[in-house]
Amino acid sequence: MEGRGAAEEEARAVEELRQALAARDLLPPKFDDKHTMRRFLKARGFDIDKTIDMWSEMLKWRKEFGADSILTDFVFDELEDVLLYYPHGFHGVDRDGRPIYIEILGKVDPNKLLNVTTVERFLKYHVQSLERLFAEKYPACSVASKKHVDTITTILDVKGMNWMKVSKLAREVVLHINKIDGDNYPEILHRMFIVNAGSGFRLLWGALRGLIDPNTAEKIEVLGETYQCRLLEQIDKSQLPDFLGGSCSCSCEGGCLRSNKGPWKMMTSDNLSESAPMETGHLSSGNLVCQDMEPDVQMKLENSQSSGSSSIPLKMLSSPNTPVTRKENVVTPRLITVSSTVTCFQLCHSVWYHRLLKLLVDVIKVIFLFLWRLLSLAPLFSALRRVASHCIKTSSTGEHVHMPGMKSSGPIDKDCTAPCLERLKRLEHMVMELNQRSPRIPPEKEDLIEESMRRIRSIECDIKKTQRALNRTSLKQLKLEQRVENWKDSMLSNSCRFSYCKAI
Repeated sequence: MEGRGAAEEEARAVEELRQALAARDLLPPKFDDKHTMRRFLKARGFDIDKTIDMWSEMLKWRKEFGADSILTDFVFDELEDVLLYYPHGFHGVDRDGRPIYIEILGKVDPNKLLNVTTVERFLKYHVQSLERLFAEKYPACSVASKKHVDTITTILDVKGMNWMKVSKLAREVVLHINKIDGDNYPEILHRMFIVNAGSGFRLLWGALRGLIDPNTAEKIEVLGETYQCRLLEQIDKSQLPDFLGGSCSCSCEGGCLRSNKGPWKMMTSDNLSESAPMETGHLSSGNLVCQDMEPDVQMKLENSQSSGSSSIPLKMLSSPNTPVTRKENVVTPRLITVSSTVTCFQLCHSVWYHRLLKLLVDVIKVIFLFLWRLLSLAPLFSALRRVASHCIKTSSTGEHVHMPGMKSSGPIDKDCTAPCLERLKRLEHMVMELNQRSPRIPPEKEDLIEESMRRIRSIECDIKKTQRALNRTSLKQLKLEQRVENWKDSMLSNSCRFSYCKAI
């Protein structure tokens, strides 16, 4: 399928699938979307029957796993610990507006990762991240780029990755995750860049490339250490972390992988609907639950609610590290009032004021500690100053330098230093001779070595010949022993027959 004809065929296939799913009661309103159906069709090569089976299994899995409510029902409290042993996260968008997902596989420690969380909770966190991708990131990117976005660009940094440290359990978890993604979230990868790949990894990829699906293989690029130019072709420098050749560091937010940078941070879940792509949206303060807030901030929030503040912008209320979740009811967009805006700025100012105050206290403590240590070293500095001034005076007068508190050793005897100087000269002469020698083996010695190697090889050949002769001799000996045994048996049988005939 190419060009306009391909688009028309895809549209017909999507409509046919939609009719088939509706007839089988397999089309919930949430999934009545042509883009979702197209992804599933592409995953099954536009085979309607196979796509219906895949779709049915997906709905069944979502019900069993609880994927529809996982955004509100599941809280992954150990995320900070997980990020220490599994650095990953979304950061920015590529030049076409797709979200960028980054993993630093060289710093992954599977054993420590499974010590801070369980396999079950990690799988739930993975599914929750995918649901958030579809519910928040894709709609926000679609609004920002003014076109539909439903794929991601992935960067995997494999520098320093030790494949021997990956345990069997970790491999099983990865396979389970791949199965969940392939069966229930198909065709979400636009392009994958594997950077800092060594020669061994590239050789392995060359062997495996022919064994995987060609469409998937075309999406994956394996790059060495000079990958920056290729990434910058697809991603703007401001959207790429500095450790991957970009200019972004997100130092104020704990690093790029913790910042969650992207257009989805500037928009609320209300203005991300397909029917009303607004640039900003507001949530009622009664429908927000802000975690990790300062106590006085929560008190001000309650006072603002009781005083009649109608709504609070989500992006003003939440700091980069303050997760915001909605309660049960769906919130509709409202007009913001002047009083609520003032309240929001007061709340935001209070949060950052407390954080800056704590930081200032820590800095003051460090400064006082430094000054205290410096004062404790003051007597040492004064003693060194007196010694230095004394040395300067004695050197100017030509007298022997005498350190305070040290015994005078008198003038140095030249007879004592002469042997040391002679030894140093001999060592220098030996070093010069060694440097002048050629690092190559002399030709005559090379000939001797080659002759010795030829003799060794000839001896090895003689040993092999002798071994083969011994083997042949041992075989002949075994055959002779067998013949002797047979002859003895025949003689014994003949003697028995002769004695029997004689007796008759």
